[in-house]
Amino acid sequence: MEQKLIKITTTFHNTWLINEQVDSFSKRNNILFGDTLRLSISKNDSYYLAEAIALTYEKEILAREKPTESEIEFFLYMKEVQEKAYSKSLAEKYHLARYVVSTTAADELATDN
Repeated sequence: MEQKLIKITTTFHNTWLINEQVDSFSKRNNILFGDTLRLSISKNDSYYLAEAIALTYEKEILAREKPTESEIEFFLYMKEVQEKAYSKSLAEKYHLARYVVSTTAADELATDN
């Protein structure tokens, strides 16, 4: 099975890293399948690596990009730990701050100041 790491943004405006696994089922059904890691999380959430899942249909992908070196490093780190709670230091280390989703008005006020 061929594999490749890509970064996608979906119609739900989530950004994911996926180690895409191409097989006859995913090709036939236009489904993106593989090991996935959602980058767009809230500060109260955890990063979680899910293995071998059907993530989304091709028609729901808004953007497909090559991940940055730090995003690739983060994906490899998450393959080892599987789950990790959000922390500012983790987001800074792997340059993930732009993916942190605001969940409250207080979050928005903090970023405006």
